[in-house]
Amino acid sequence: MQKPEGYESTQAFTGDFETLEPGGYVCRIRQATESQTAGGSPLLIILFDIDEGPHKGYYQRTFDRKKNGGQDAKWTGTYRQLTEGKSLPFFKGMIAGIESSNNGYKWDWKEASLKGKVFGGVFGEEEYRKNNGDIGVSVKCTQIRSAEAIRKGIEIPKRRTVKDDGYKPAPAETDATGSGFYALNEEDSDLPF
Repeated sequence: MQKPEGYESTQAFTGDFETLEPGGYVCRIRQATESQTAGGSPLLIILFDIDEGPHKGYYQRTFDRKKNGGQDAKWTGTYRQLTEGKSLPFFKGMIAGIESSNNGYKWDWKEASLKGKVFGGVFGEEEYRKNNGDIGVSVKCTQIRSAEAIRKGIEIPKRRTVKDDGYKPAPAETDATGSGFYALNEEDSDLPF
């Protein structure tokens, strides 16, 4: 057999990959961006990575593994927080958690000043519906608290489940070239890092 071109530089897929368990993690903000929902509500999007413990750098490793494997790599360590109306107390709590985790830091209403700050992330399991209708489970940051609260230990949140809404996957649509595709869901629209 002849060695394929690019064999030496290709990352081997062994089926082994790191998984994140629900619980508390001390995280570091890599980027923060003001945005808005599809309905126009103001939103703060935080891109982060785990900063302490055995999973330190988890999201960077996940991103690198996908990118080096030739996949479309998206940064998956994201937290979205609405900033007005009924969400205002949660937004203020998030900011308080970040401020108390960074000695002497007071948020100045500039997203750029959040970069490099640590916070305590509460991570829980969340079910989601795959494009084929099956239910998958992911572990996501569900709340931002102080890093000290995480270090002391937190209660793992209850799994968020998908309600039986009668969902059926949409049939593949065909474009002008005849190739099939499925509509992307909201999780596929994460900001690139």
